[in-house]
Amino acid sequence: MSEKKRDKHDEHADGIVEDRKQAPPLYFYILFYGLIIWGIGFSAYYLFSGWSSEKEFEEKMAGYQETYTQPNAAAQTSGQTATAEAAAAASGINAVSLYNSNCAACHGAGGAGGFATDLTGDYAYGKDADSIRTSIAQGRGAMMPGFTDSLSSNEIDALVAYLLKL
Repeated sequence: MSEKKRDKHDEHADGIVEDRKQAPPLYFYILFYGLIIWGIGFSAYYLFSGWSSEKEFEEKMAGYQETYTQPNAAAQTSGQTATAEAAAAASGINAVSLYNSNCAACHGAGGAGGFATDLTGDYAYGKDADSIRTSIAQGRGAMMPGFTDSLSSNEIDALVAYLLKL
C-alpha cells in the first residue's frame, strides 16, 4: 500500500482503505427523504383523522345488531310476516322473532341467504312441512345444527309455517 493513501486515511484494517469520494446516487436521496416525508404525513393523518379500530368495530356491531335483531321491514310490508304470524297465532308464538334470533345469523334476514342456504328458493331436502320440520329439529350435516333441545315443538311448527310463507 502506498504511503500516500496511508496518510490520507487513518482508519484501515489489513491494508483495506475506504475511499469516500463517491456520493450515493440522486434517486437514493429522493427515495430516502420522500419516505421520511410520507411517514410523517401518514402518521399525522392517522393520529388526527379520528379513525380507530375500536370505533370501526362498534359501528360494524351496531349494523349487525340492527340487521339481525329487528324484523325485516320488506317482509312486513309484503304481508309475509302477517301470514306467518297468523299461522303461529294459535300457539301464541312470534315466528319472526324466533327466526331472527335462531336462523337469521346464517340464513340472512328474510331468508335471503347469508353464508347458508337461501330459504326463498328451492330446498336441498324438500320444501314440504315434514322435511323442514326434520331439518330444524335434527339439523343437516355439520353446518345446520338441530334445535330440538332449544326450541319446543310448537316453536318449531311456528318456524315451519313461517318458512313455508317465504
